[in-house]
Amino acid sequence: MKKLPLLVAVATTAAAALATTMMLGLGPAEPAPRPAPSASTAVPPAATPHAVAVDAAHRHGLRVWLEADLVKRWQAGPESLNEAVTILGGLARRPGVAGIKIADEIGYRDALDSPQKIRDFLTDVRAALHRVAPGKPVLVDAIVPELGCMPNYQPPLRWATICAAQARGRYPQLALDQFDGYLRDGLVDVLDLSTGLLPDKTYDGWGLEPQTAQRTAWAEVRRRGWDKHVRMQSRKALAHPGAYTGTDTARAVDTFVDIPLAEGAAAVDVWTWRQVYQGQVYRLLDPGLERNALWVALVERRARGAVLFTHLSPRSVEVGLDADLKVIAEVFTDLFVAAGTG
Repeated sequence: MKKLPLLVAVATTAAAALATTMMLGLGPAEPAPRPAPSASTAVPPAATPHAVAVDAAHRHGLRVWLEADLVKRWQAGPESLNEAVTILGGLARRPGVAGIKIADEIGYRDALDSPQKIRDFLTDVRAALHRVAPGKPVLVDAIVPELGCMPNYQPPLRWATICAAQARGRYPQLALDQFDGYLRDGLVDVLDLSTGLLPDKTYDGWGLEPQTAQRTAWAEVRRRGWDKHVRMQSRKALAHPGAYTGTDTARAVDTFVDIPLAEGAAAVDVWTWRQVYQGQVYRLLDPGLERNALWVALVERRARGAVLFTHLSPRSVEVGLDADLKVIAEVFTDLFVAAGTG
């Protein structure tokens, strides 16, 4: 879709791929991806809200991951993608930036509705970013619905088999065997994975607990060897509107934090620090930075050494950027900072 002079693009992209591969310990470098559009490498002014947030997060001891959803940019064509990549390239050179997230729930209710579209998107965006931010890992987050259907559980469950078939039929681009290929082919460095667990009442009907479903899903991830190709992380939305009203905090944190970490996840991504969603403000704390039972549980996991991520938009803070970041650092080691790419 997008072109550079052939010799320059191939040589530059291959070198960047080798650097990232060696940094993450993923084995041999991938073949050079298809050329992507050129991008300016000018650093955005330090006064932009997104640059200020990156610098402030670094001062508070957080590793920063730039957060962008580039699917619409890629869809809009080379000029739009180039504009976003330029912003990311500038921000990526700021101290403390560890990597770049390029897609939110890739292939799930977005324009990437076929395996080939996902491959083309990842190839083009990865190549563009490796030119402007060499050595920075590329991260996507994804829901893999089939993992919630008890894959390879013994003895096999009839309803789980039907569930898996329905998931593949509805989202063929997110099928387990497709992810085998995306990861094996080096299209992603870090995968934030949602195992697509079903409602508790569904597992109750199958005679199971959600914790069993979560362990089964991560056992399938290991069986398929995904962790041999990428850094595997878990993800879960635990934010809530208003004051926290959770009645079984221990069970929720066990299912979505403790079990993934015990089963091989390198980190857990907890959505989100503070964001307007469906007309309400969702938070992890209660309004005014008030601690709650969920926060206390997450503090305990951090004290045990858990690597935890959350998300921050510099335009949505509770009290102020530095005040918010001071509290964020009580729990989180890594922070996705919105990059302002639209």
